[in-house]
Amino acid sequence: MDTIKLLLCMTVALLVGALAMSWKNFRQDVRATPKKELSEVHRQIAEIEQQRKLLQEEKERLMLGVPLSPPSAPGTGVPAMPDIPEMSEQDAPETGAVFPDETPAEEVAPVTPDMPALPDAEQRAKAIAAAPVVAKISEWLEDPNLGTFAILEILDPAVVKADVVLSVRRNSGILGKLKVGEVAPEGASASPTAVFGQVKPQVGDELIVEP
Repeated sequence: MDTIKLLLCMTVALLVGALAMSWKNFRQDVRATPKKELSEVHRQIAEIEQQRKLLQEEKERLMLGVPLSPPSAPGTGVPAMPDIPEMSEQDAPETGAVFPDETPAEEVAPVTPDMPALPDAEQRAKAIAAAPVVAKISEWLEDPNLGTFAILEILDPAVVKADVVLSVRRNSGILGKLKVGEVAPEGASASPTAVFGQVKPQVGDELIVEP
């Protein structure tokens, strides 16, 4: 028993000596550490402690079912507002409201100038058929060198004069127009104002002043 007590005392003495040496070395290390490094260590410890407190608070909120508060805006203590998407005109509810740029414009009736009523085809045909004959085609010539022209038989000298434009009538229709050139007692010459199509004037066609 004395041997065991002796061994225990020696062990305790060794442990106490080792602890004293360790404490002495720790104090020496602390003194040898620069103040700047110590302050940095203290700051990191404070941040770790703050994070631990935040985690503990979040854990308690989750356990109690309390919704989390919105995160604060960076650099301020005010909670940041959530982003709200802009509502377009198409997504807007149909409430009968009218957007400023959608104000209905007043409908303005188109203003048309007063146009005289055109006679129908039957009335025009009757007017052409009733027009008096002032000349007749006595000869129709198409010469490559001289060109296309007509020789007229004058029936109304008061109307058939130089530079007068007459219409070629066949039945109750107009084939085209001739412009009177030289006028002589035996007759007159006239040239077309436009090229005739497949239906061309011929001897016997009547010339009138188109109504």
